[in-house]
Amino acid sequence: MSGKTIRKLQRRYVGEDVDLSIWEDLEKELRRLEEYPIVDRASLEDFLYFWSELFMILQERLAWKYIDMTRAADSEDKRQEYSRFYAEVYSKAEPYRIMLMKKYLDSDFRSELDRIRYENFDTIVSNTVKLFREENLPLEVQEKNLSSEYAASIGSLTVKYGEQEYTLSQLSKFQLEPDRSIREEAWRLSMAKLKEVHESMEDLFGKLLSIRVPQARNAGFATYRDYMHQKKNRFAYSVEDVLRFHDSVEKVVVPYVSKLNEKRSRELGLERLKPWDMNVVPSGKVLKPFSNMNEFVDKAIRILERVDQEFGKNLSKMRDNGLLDLENRKGKAPGGYNYPLDETGAPFIFMNATGTPANVRTILHESGHAMHSFATADERLITYRHTTHEAAELASMSMELLTMDYWDEYYSADEITVARREELTGTLSFLPWCMVVDSFQQWIYTYPDHSPDERDEKFAEIFERFNAGVDWTGLESEKRIRWLLQPHIYTNPFYYIEYGIAQLGALAIYRNYKQNGSSAIEDYKRFLSMGYSRPLDELFESAGIEFDFSEEYLSELMIFVDSELASF
Repeated sequence: MSGKTIRKLQRRYVGEDVDLSIWEDLEKELRRLEEYPIVDRASLEDFLYFWSELFMILQERLAWKYIDMTRAADSEDKRQEYSRFYAEVYSKAEPYRIMLMKKYLDSDFRSELDRIRYENFDTIVSNTVKLFREENLPLEVQEKNLSSEYAASIGSLTVKYGEQEYTLSQLSKFQLEPDRSIREEAWRLSMAKLKEVHESMEDLFGKLLSIRVPQARNAGFATYRDYMHQKKNRFAYSVEDVLRFHDSVEKVVVPYVSKLNEKRSRELGLERLKPWDMNVVPSGKVLKPFSNMNEFVDKAIRILERVDQEFGKNLSKMRDNGLLDLENRKGKAPGGYNYPLDETGAPFIFMNATGTPANVRTILHESGHAMHSFATADERLITYRHTTHEAAELASMSMELLTMDYWDEYYSADEITVARREELTGTLSFLPWCMVVDSFQQWIYTYPDHSPDERDEKFAEIFERFNAGVDWTGLESEKRIRWLLQPHIYTNPFYYIEYGIAQLGALAIYRNYKQNGSSAIEDYKRFLSMGYSRPLDELFESAGIEFDFSEEYLSELMIFVDSELASF
């Protein structure tokens, strides 16, 4: 399938010659907005569209700085340029943005706007204004600078194995090897390298902690946890609901995953599972879904096209317009992401492919995010283009499951059964780790006056609470520092429970798809098109599912997954 030209945002308010990477140009536009006359309902909406267009362009400038930095995380120049732009341009616009929000909230003509259209907008804007503190801006700049050091540090780590040098991402492919001694050796090499930077990574996190906690206090919150819960617009659920989610996963999911792991242990012929036994296929099959990047992308496009023609066309457009950076290489930041580019009209996908089945899941996951970006490309309010994380992850995690029937593009008839089984068991096996990451951060920011040693010890304790039968005997020191490999803890605090909530939603969408076929795809597309125009629970309902992460709902979805696994 050949892609077509991406439709770029047509500037209606900001001149084509205006360069928003220059503060003086940006400030002129912000002052125009500050003085913009609002004399009736129409001019109020025009003000909002001007504001949205300006910040869409500005956010894309920031996006490209971030993309450039992560593509060359070992480049100090790229990191400094990102930091410079954030501090000297992007961050300086924030007080103006709050002023524009207040101008909107104070307008007498706001009551004349479509109530349903602007209801969620009002909630989001009011919350943003309420939480804003100008004294937090320099702290946020410092936080961004420090966060960028994480990717530079982890992305540059390499290990010599055999006659070759590998990044940690590249080394992970050996966890799929049938030979247990190879898996163990590669795992130990990776953790040994992590131990070398343990102290420096602890120091880095300590600096981040000392910058984050005051932000909450400045905004009038007792803890950074409570502050971030509010800042992330978590209006549909409380901190207490999250803690109950932890308990439900411990009670319902951990025992089930433990049984899955007991089965894995038997199939591998082992008395006890070790950390290096968790990714290998028990049958001994080494799944190699692709051998080069062209093949990787072509197959993903064909899969998406079989789910919905437009999905395949969109990924093809991204390929043809240079909006993919997929292959792992030394110096590249770890992880993967989809970054919306509001002016370009399409997003950018970044990942670290090394030829493994996990890469297949990642490209399809990030494609779910990308389809969300495409579906909201005509939305003129920037606030509605960029949805809350729970909805964003619902889009991506659902795409993983909705594409499973078409994974024959990557796998043979025998292999696809193995791949689907790994995907479905993975949806449940992920939940305990999700709870570990969130529970660990709940503790960190509720009790911030802890030492690095206490932090590592607490992580090991929480890890064991959700451990589903993996033996870490003799590996206690490695277990204590496992959290250092989770980028979100450094770069996006408290962005993780969303994955757990979205995973349940994705399973519910997949269940609808298995029962109702194409109508479930239409529900999914309707959900994508809504962006953030409605509250989170309504977005879930638009996808044909409940917004629910109770113990009862968990049990219901586990029964469904169990029946699906039995059908393979």
